Amino acid sequence: MMTIHAQTTFGQAGTRASAGPATVDKWKLLEALTHAAPSFGIGHRQIGVLRALISFHQQRFWAVTADRLIVYPSNRTLCDRLGGMPDSTLRRHLAALVRAGLITRRTSSNGKRFRRGRGAQEVAFGLDLAPLVVRSAAITRAAQEHRAQAEAQAAERARLLALREELRVTDPVRHGTFLADLGRAIRRKLSIAELKQWIAVVQEKLSAVIRTKKMNASDSQNERHIEPQKRINTVEPNGADTLTPHELQRLCKERATYFPQPMRDWSDVMQSATDVAKMIGLAPHDLQNSTKRHGRLAVSVVVLYTLEVIDRIDAPAAYFRRLAETPNILETVTRALRQTNLSADNSYNSLLSGP
Repeated sequence: MMTIHAQTTFGQAGTRASAGPATVDKWKLLEALTHAAPSFGIGHRQIGVLRALISFHQQRFWAVTADRLIVYPSNRTLCDRLGGMPDSTLRRHLAALVRAGLITRRTSSNGKRFRRGRGAQEVAFGLDLAPLVVRSAAITRAAQEHRAQAEAQAAERARLLALREELRVTDPVRHGTFLADLGRAIRRKLSIAELKQWIAVVQEKLSAVIRTKKMNASDSQNERHIEPQKRINTVEPNGADTLTPHELQRLCKERATYFPQPMRDWSDVMQSATDVAKMIGLAPHDLQNSTKRHGRLAVSVVVLYTLEVIDRIDAPAAYFRRLAETPNILETVTRALRQTNLSADNSYNSLLSGP
């Protein structure tokens, strides 16, 4: 932010008084204008010319009441200080600064820039920088607005990049073309409105990716429920068919796609099921009712199983509710998980009945 200093001032160009009103730092004013340049219709090339002009004024602090801040270098001198800029280019940039109201011309009768005399007798013709001081408050406000906009733009861009990466990890094949288009768009400098539009599209695709994954499955397999099977031992630690978190981790391949962290114990299983339930849109009251009937561990396994077969169903929530009505659900779902991994198509057809 530009700071106004209570410091020395000056009257005519090149003179200094012993004390005076508040001043502005010319270099901080230029820095603020660099950020606010689009608001004044200028670019970095005009800023470069203005920087060279400012360097010809001896004083760093300018009084806010100054009405003359004239510098008088020739075009050749200015071009040399700008690294050999062509004279025609310099003239074009000076004209742009005049149109922007940031400098004015104090033209002599012969069109030359010069200074004659000193003190009260001084007469100077050239380029007047006083409009910069007059517009210093507007420049500062515009710079603050542009900084805030740049920060908001950076935040939205970071959000979009994170969502793009999530979609790329979740379903890169189906959304390959979209991700390529998004990658090309991100290489441009998108406005905040454009970034928000892309974010909305990516969020929509992420919310639908579970339900739309592998939609080539036949309609005859949609929304079927597991037939009751004979009871098997899945929770007693000494049982021959005991289900362990390690085995569940191996059986739940779809879950590993979205949540790569392993399930080391039953608390991990239940936490993972909670995350999956939110992801596939299971209603909290359905989970609560099922937990009261079957217990949290059984419901957690059912949730993970629902994710495993989600490519074959239309409505995960309805499918889950039908599973929850099945007696001995933990044993039945465990058997289905094991058989599904042995033969994905055949076992599923043999275990499910019609709607």
